[in-house]
Amino acid sequence: MSPTRRGRRRRANPLRRRSDVVRAWTTLLLGACLVFGAPAAGLGAGWSAYVHNKAAAAEQAASKHRVRAELTQDSPKALPSAEGFGGDEKYRVPVRWTAAGTGFRSGVALVPAGLERGDHTYVWLDSQGRVTAPPKPDADIWLAAFAIGAGAAVVSAVAVVIVRLAVRRAADRHRMAEWEREWALVGPKWSGHRA
Repeated sequence: MSPTRRGRRRRANPLRRRSDVVRAWTTLLLGACLVFGAPAAGLGAGWSAYVHNKAAAAEQAASKHRVRAELTQDSPKALPSAEGFGGDEKYRVPVRWTAAGTGFRSGVALVPAGLERGDHTYVWLDSQGRVTAPPKPDADIWLAAFAIGAGAAVVSAVAVVIVRLAVRRAADRHRMAEWEREWALVGPKWSGHRA
C-alpha cells in the first residue's frame, strides 16, 4: 500500500472522532511547548534575573567603598566541626578605621574567626560612612539567576502537563458522550430491544 493511500485511509477513518483529532493536535502542540517553551521560559527568566541583579549589584558597588580596619577586640576562635575546624564562620567584632578628614571612626563588622586585636581586615562602608555588607559577588548573581531560571522552567513544564491532563480528560468525556449517543442509535438495532 502506498504512503498516500495509507494517509487517505487514516483521514477517512470512520472510527476517529473529532475529539481524537483535537487530542492528538493538542498533544503535539503541548509536547512542543514542553520541549521548546519550558527551556525558553527558564532561559528568559534566568537572563532577566541576571541582568536585574547585575545592575543592582553595580549600583550597590558604586555607593559603597572598602577601607582597611583594625580589630579592637579578639574574634572568637573557629568552632570544631565534623570536617575539622571550620573556617567560614564570621563574627561581629568592633573595628576602627581612619576616615578622610574626620579621624578615627568605629563600628561593628563581620570578620573571620580567629583574628586577634590589632589584626587588620577590610570592611565596606556606605555613603554615610556606616559599616555595610559587601556588594553581591558575581557567583551569587549567577546562582540566583540559575535558580530563578530553573524554577521558571519547572513551573512552565508543570503548567504544560496540567493543561495536557485537562485536555485529555475533557476529550475523554466528550468521546464517551459521543459513543453514548451513537450507541443509543445503534444499540437497539443490534439487540432488538427498543429504548
